[in-house]
This record gives sequence, structure tokens and C-alpha cells, in this order.
Amino acid sequence: MKKISFIILMALLAIEVQGANVYQPWKHGQLKVSDNQRYLIHADGTPFFWLGNTSWLLPERLNRDEVEFFLNREREEGYNVEQIQVLNVIPTYNVFGQQANDETFDFKPFVRPGVYGYWEHLDYIVDMAAANGIYIAMDCIWGSQINKMDEKKAASYGTFLGKRYKDKPNIIWMIGGDIMGDKGTAAWDALARAIKRVDPNHVMTFHPRGRTTSAWWYNDREWLDFNMFQSGHRRYGQRNGDGDYTIKDNTE
Repeated sequence: MKKISFIILMALLAIEVQGANVYQPWKHGQLKVSDNQRYLIHADGTPFFWLGNTSWLLPERLNRDEVEFFLNREREEGYNVEQIQVLNVIPTYNVFGQQANDETFDFKPFVRPGVYGYWEHLDYIVDMAAANGIYIAMDCIWGSQINKMDEKKAASYGTFLGKRYKDKPNIIWMIGGDIMGDKGTAAWDALARAIKRVDPNHVMTFHPRGRTTSAWWYNDREWLDFNMFQSGHRRYGQRNGDGDYTIKDNTE
């Protein structure tokens, strides 16, 4: 136990030393939407330009050394946001085989004192990103999994996430996850509201499906700070044979 604690302490000290030499955008205060509702700015009025990378599976695929290498490289290439999935599937495992959750959304069995588990690894990712001056746009659960999370589970999960990361300076909350906003609406609302009750200070958005915008469904929600639009990927329309697009095949 002492050895594990010492290793974690030394790692955190190394992160702090590195972070002291890197531009920290949050020194200008929390992110917010500008008064004219057109831009993201910091609390002191400093503009913020979102230059993000979709490193969705970062918490699952990379070990600590790879996380450090990757985020250092991202900083060198100019990225200031990493968009990640916290939970890609139910259950989710990381590269060490550590489990994040199960279908009950009771996280107590997966957060154990003195054990470097899934959530401690995610903590490390968030802290290493901060040391590199990078925000983590935290997509809480991928859209394809929303049918496994009812309103009660969503509220419990949102409270867990909000408490764990509310004091981190580099968090941006992302609800949704490449999904049409009219699917799982009640659960998305419950998740977002639970996070906001615990953490009202970090900005929040909704990540929609390709060629859609969160404004179609959530523009009137009190938890939505700004809208997000996805142009699409792989093929522009992202039809994928699911029939939820009114886009002609020859235009994709």
C-alpha cells in the first residue's frame, strides 16, 4: 500500500512540475459563453478557440506512458481540447483490464481505496491533460449505450461524475455521443441535470449525430451552455443503414 501511494505521489509531483512550465488557459477563469452568444470566452473576457482532437478511446486503449507521450505530442501540435468517451460500452474496461462499471451504475465496487483502477486512470488522464494545458471534453457515455441507462441510473452516474471532476480546472461536459437527440431524451436530461447540480461551473454541450445540431432538441434546456454541430465522418451523411437520415444516397 505504501509503495503504491509513493508511486502515485511521485507521478503527481512530476505532473505539477511539468504543468508549471506550460500555458494554462484556465488561468483566465472558467469558460463561458460570450454575452452576444457567439463565442466561448474565459471569465476575464479572454477568447477561447476550441482546437480539439477526437481521442474517444483514450481512457480504454492507452497506458500511463502512452497517455503521457500522446498528450505531450498533442500539446506540441497545438491541440487544446481532447474529446474522450468515459464509457464506450457497458461494461467498459481499460487497457489494464480494469472495469469502470456494470449495468447497475453503482460505482462503489469500482472505486477502492489504495487501488489504481479505471477511475484513478481517468483521473491521471485528466491531470496529465491539465499539465499540458489541455481541456478534457468528457463525453459521459456514448450514445449507442443510452438504452442501458434509465433516468435513475443517469442521475446517479451524473452525480458520481460531477463530484469526481467538479474541482478539475480543465473539464468540459459533453452529453450525448454521436446520436440523434430525440433518442433517450429523458436519460440525457437526467444525466445533464445531475452533473450541473453538483458542478454548475463547467460548461456543457450535447454531441449530436452527423449533420445534426443539438439546437434541434435541447436549445431550451437550462443545462445546455452552447450548441454543437457535427458535420459527419467516414461518409458525410453517416447513414450506416439505420434510416434516421433524410439524406439522399448520392449526396453522402
